Amino acid sequence: MAESWKGFYQSEGGRVAIAELMVWCNVYTPVMTNDPIELARYQGERNVALRIAQLIGHKPEVFIKETNDDTSILDRAMRYSND
Repeated sequence: MAESWKGFYQSEGGRVAIAELMVWCNVYTPVMTNDPIELARYQGERNVALRIAQLIGHKPEVFIKETNDDTSILDRAMRYSND
C-alpha cells in the first residue's frame, strides 16, 4: 500500500493532488473552533491526511518544508488551470 501512495506522490499529478489534500485537511494549520462537531470533522480529515503522509514517508519534522513546497505547487497549478 505504501509503495502505491509513494508512486502516486512522485508523479506530477499525484504531488499536486496530495498537496491539495494536505492543505484542505488542515495538516499545516491549527484548527480554530470550539464547536465539538466541527472539531471532530476537522480531526477526522486531518487523520486521513496524516495517514497518507505516513504512507509516503513524511515525518512531522518535514511538514514545515512541505507547507512551502505544497503552497508553491498549488499556486502554480491554479495559475495553469486559469490560463
